[in-house]
Amino acid sequence: MKSAIADAISLKYPPLAIFYAQEPPADGKEAKGMCSMSPVAQAAKGDTVYMSAGSCGCSGAAGGFGLTPLDHEDFPGDKKCFDYFLSIGNEHWEQGRQAIAQMKEHGAPKIFIEEFSEGEGFLKTPELAAQFSESLPQIKSEGPYIVIKPLEKLASSEKPKAVAFLVDANQLSALTVLANYARPGNDNVRIPFGAGCMTFGLYVFHEAEQPSPKAIVGLTDISARFFLRKMLDRDILSFTVPWSLFKEMESNVAESFLTRSAWRTVMEK
Repeated sequence: MKSAIADAISLKYPPLAIFYAQEPPADGKEAKGMCSMSPVAQAAKGDTVYMSAGSCGCSGAAGGFGLTPLDHEDFPGDKKCFDYFLSIGNEHWEQGRQAIAQMKEHGAPKIFIEEFSEGEGFLKTPELAAQFSESLPQIKSEGPYIVIKPLEKLASSEKPKAVAFLVDANQLSALTVLANYARPGNDNVRIPFGAGCMTFGLYVFHEAEQPSPKAIVGLTDISARFFLRKMLDRDILSFTVPWSLFKEMESNVAESFLTRSAWRTVMEK
């Protein structure tokens, strides 16, 4: 499927279709790697990629993409250790130190042990981290696999749950305007705090079930940017929209600002 939006804003990478599937796609590659941003990068380079709850290298990715409940019960040391991991680190309390020792014994990646010990520092306290986890939307998985593929490779039998654009600052500006173009109000785009995978999956899938779904700006997660910095450009963000909003935005391209002089001037080299 061709995208009028992609042409109008001169995307470097193709729009990505994201959807649940009951079976692995015949032309797909199973996701590999520690971070679920790896399959996003693979798809941006033209591959069809899929993952299941069992193939996600990161313990939170299955939940972030809506394949399992995001309860962090299987996180090393238990959910409370996750709250410390997200904030001040696990080296400050006995249960955390025991989990660190077990990870070292089992050969966990050095970088994960370091972050688990010191904490990511994304929230000030473990209590705020716990509140963040409790505030996350709950969604029901529609299949055992998540497929990410270039939109142009979408088969007629496949219907995306969402479409993701990988954008620079000018393109992000354009998509933000376009998402609000035919909608009342001025807040039809959200930038929620969360992991990179949540902004491609959990948050946007939740929006897809709302009467007036909003777009989700993502890749503000420092960990996601760490993994993507060499696989893709350093300065991109994601703009992910539920399928219904994507179709609405596509239908408005020809009559919108994207055909006017101000946008053409912004896009001039």
